[in-house]
Amino acid sequence: MRKQQLFSFSSQVLKNLISKPVTTNYPQEPANYPDRMRGHICIAIEQCISCTLCAQNCPPQAIEVDRKKGTWTIHRFDCIQCGNCVLICPKHCLHMEQGYTSPATIKQSETYTRPKIEKKYPQASIDCVYCGLCAKKCPKQAITINHQEKTWVLDKEDCVGCGICAQACVKKCIELK
Repeated sequence: MRKQQLFSFSSQVLKNLISKPVTTNYPQEPANYPDRMRGHICIAIEQCISCTLCAQNCPPQAIEVDRKKGTWTIHRFDCIQCGNCVLICPKHCLHMEQGYTSPATIKQSETYTRPKIEKKYPQASIDCVYCGLCAKKCPKQAITINHQEKTWVLDKEDCVGCGICAQACVKKCIELK
């Protein structure tokens, strides 16, 4: 019985010596990722307006946005790479990058700080028909419309300057200034 096991083992060793390796030579050769691989989240922090929509729509709550400090933080271990944040971002500053995140022995997060930029606020022109669509689409409910008095009021404290109201306006009478 022992000789038979030794013989089967030695034949496997000889096969391995003359055949190509089954695994890839990863550090020396680049990894080939599947076409439909989601990858991991990356941010172009210069374009971020800290609207917090990505954090609000993250199922595992792996993203934190601090509007006052201008920081965007992702907890890589908690992220499930679903892509909700990429789809909801009004400025398209988030994208999925192919590849895996680096393995780590502890939970860690990455924090990015947005450079200071001049904030642009939406302004309605004289052509506004006060339909209220912009107020309904505003993710922060920063727009108040009074149909009877024909007034359009923006709360600049709540407004994040995302431009969703301007995109929703059918008359195209709202622009960021």
